Amino acid sequence: MPGFQAEAWALWKPTLLLLDKVLREKKWKLNWVRIHSHLGAKRSPRHSQAWVDKDTDTMLLCHFDKDTMLHELAHLPKDDAHSDAWAKRLWELQETYLNKKDAAAAHLEITRYLSGRRIYIKKFGVRPPKHEDQVSIWVTTNAASK
Repeated sequence: MPGFQAEAWALWKPTLLLLDKVLREKKWKLNWVRIHSHLGAKRSPRHSQAWVDKDTDTMLLCHFDKDTMLHELAHLPKDDAHSDAWAKRLWELQETYLNKKDAAAAHLEITRYLSGRRIYIKKFGVRPPKHEDQVSIWVTTNAASK
């Protein structure tokens, strides 16, 4: 993409390798992925962090974290928005492809959606903590920090 900062490749590489691994293991089809960078950002980008288009099997990723990528991949098999089925797929992807610490944090991120809160309550028997929106990782990251 024009303007992509070459030093951002180091940040993107682990996520893109995991994306490839999941697609191969699940045998899911994705025609293309567009990524971009915002190194040095002073504020959160004013566009969505990510999206997937099931009709064309395409994905756009703004944030390079694995959880955002898995969130979008959970939409790929079926266009069912943020349904209970989607949340279950995402939870399972997180359990399978993230380490325990990252999966626990990702499980909390799902609770921003009602479907995710239902899964959290079913798994743990308690309501999840109140979801706190986070600052974009582009604001808090530089290429040298990874």
